[in-house]
Amino acid sequence: MKKRRLSILSIIILFYFINALPLEVYAEKVVEINDKNIQIVRQEVTEQSLTNEPIELYGPYAEAQFYYELHSNVTTKDQYLQLEVAKSELLIDPSSITIKVDEEPIYSTTLAGESTNIIKVPLVGAALLEGSHTITVSFDGFVKEGICVPQYTTGNWMSIQPNSYLHIDALPNNSEDMALYDYPRFYIGSLENQVSVITPQNPSMETLQSAYIIANFLSNQSIENTVSVVQEQEVKKMLGNSIVVGGTEEFKTSWVKQLIQDEIANVKEDSLYLSQIQLKQNNQAARALVVLAKKPENILHNTDLLTSSQYYEQFSGDVIQVSELPKPIEGDANEQEITFKEIGMPNIQLDSQHTKTETYYYSLPMETGAIQNPTMELKFKRSATIHSNKETLDDKEEVALAEIELIVNINDVPYPVDVRSLEEDENGNIKAVIPIDPATLKDKPLMTLQIETSGLRMDQSCVALDQNRWIQLFNDSKLIFPTSGNGEKSDMYFNNFPYPFSNKAEELTIVLPEQGISSKDMLSLFNVLTTNNRLPEIKLKQTSEIKEEDLKNGNIIFIGSLAEHDLLTAMKDDLLVNYKENVPQLSEHGFLQTEVNYYGFMQSNPWNQSYSMLVLDNLDDSKQYYTRDFLSYLQYSENNSSIAVQTGPDQFFTNTQQLEKTNLDSMEEKKEISDKRNILYWSIGFGVLIIAMFLLIIYYMKRRKKFHPDNKLKR
Repeated sequence: MKKRRLSILSIIILFYFINALPLEVYAEKVVEINDKNIQIVRQEVTEQSLTNEPIELYGPYAEAQFYYELHSNVTTKDQYLQLEVAKSELLIDPSSITIKVDEEPIYSTTLAGESTNIIKVPLVGAALLEGSHTITVSFDGFVKEGICVPQYTTGNWMSIQPNSYLHIDALPNNSEDMALYDYPRFYIGSLENQVSVITPQNPSMETLQSAYIIANFLSNQSIENTVSVVQEQEVKKMLGNSIVVGGTEEFKTSWVKQLIQDEIANVKEDSLYLSQIQLKQNNQAARALVVLAKKPENILHNTDLLTSSQYYEQFSGDVIQVSELPKPIEGDANEQEITFKEIGMPNIQLDSQHTKTETYYYSLPMETGAIQNPTMELKFKRSATIHSNKETLDDKEEVALAEIELIVNINDVPYPVDVRSLEEDENGNIKAVIPIDPATLKDKPLMTLQIETSGLRMDQSCVALDQNRWIQLFNDSKLIFPTSGNGEKSDMYFNNFPYPFSNKAEELTIVLPEQGISSKDMLSLFNVLTTNNRLPEIKLKQTSEIKEEDLKNGNIIFIGSLAEHDLLTAMKDDLLVNYKENVPQLSEHGFLQTEVNYYGFMQSNPWNQSYSMLVLDNLDDSKQYYTRDFLSYLQYSENNSSIAVQTGPDQFFTNTQQLEKTNLDSMEEKKEISDKRNILYWSIGFGVLIIAMFLLIIYYMKRRKKFHPDNKLKR
């Protein structure tokens, strides 16, 4: 009897503890796709490209790192890394390459011999366990024989080619179970498994804009063009996972209604609803992330949930519903101070073997012409072997440690810091503030940053100093760009594009023609307007619903011109380009009118001169108003141009020469006016001088006559 009571008591206690544990049970949502017009076609991804461009390594020692992630242990055989390597023909033994996975060496081979090598490295054991892994490729290069021969020459190199890849059976995008915490990883897509953002057949502007924002964010996470926006009736094949975006009452096709029918009842008023559903068809499976709201504007107002890491990194389970996003954790960053971390640089240690970083790119969030007195604040540590006092060095050390510099290259302009001359604080940290020449940033909204050292490397091969000298650079170092704040705008030229339209402090209205625009082209425009993974505040409007008041509050982009937009027609006398019968007279600006396919011009907003306006249109009677290549040309143009055209593939022209001639004519005209004014002033001055001299002569003559002796006698 006691044993029975004890058993019952044990069961009760066990039941209590099980219920007390913070367990979450997720119901697997599965929808069978029965529509015969839609086919799920997925390929298991087994290969992952390591790089899309050659990676060059310079000897005598250099490294490159690659990363991969496994979501389960891999037990099958024949998993490997394949490197295609090009190298200098000057390399001799013992030049070698070593492969490490998670810092464990697994393979080494010589590089002497053929100029191109295919290296296949089997992956086994810990390299195939679930989790994140790092591949390190180390290069040791020798080009000359001898103990004291320097190996630092331009001929000491090897490169890893784009055909290099990782072959593993369990790479991302397989059909394993997923939860919401897998977002966005499984919705970035690959060349084999494309991701579709699916909208209703006739989406509202709020739904359409939400879809573009989400697709734009996902496409920026990948180097490949793997994300597209499609309407529900256009879906014929599902090549990968998908995201369904829209209001609960907007969808019309039977297969989408089937997909969301159980979700609609759970969507609360004034909230955004996320749910992940598994789609099945025969032996194929895919995932769909459903993004719903009763009112489409509730999706648009909460898209940060899917585009900001501080929100989506908190995802778990299969369903999330929010009525209002929490306040940002850190608030808005001060855009006038840009840390190296924001540019993408980690904390970096530079030494005799790693003398420089890779090049980092960053789109400046402000107009470069408004930046005043920019500075750079570097924070770093140095090894104790880098002496700050030259008096403590012996002769050998003085030879080896002559000068040690930390060189920050901004837009290829070097800014050196003498590491040995700076004093440390009590914690061994060093801070240096360096002024930056504003001309370094002028008209270059895309900034490049690279850091290198000079003096850490031992070029004196036979100086016997067993010293490890290093500089640890911290990524809370920053660039400080104070702006004038006077509200004045410089000339509006394409060399600043996409600024000011990408300015996050100003509203941007994009006006669409009534017949619409392809999702592919619209996504290209969103991609160009994205700087540092952030979009400006955008209002997407059709021309029929836009009002004049809407155009006064910020920057504008018109897609199409006078024929599509009545409000633009009303302002035709204020446009930079002259129109006759709705046809732009581009020949007046130096272009061959008959050769132009696409054109764009940039000017001040005629409804509010404080803002800017961009017009994009075509002259080839196609439904396409611009190409991705045309936008890319504008984005990277360094010309002071306000009008640009595309006449064919890779053929772009601007009105730069006309502007230069106009400026030159203006300068000559000003000089001519100035010369005329000078002549006039000289003439007036000379006339005044003559009159003054004449009056003086008369005065002295009268005075002389008055005091003449004859006149005195008469008196």
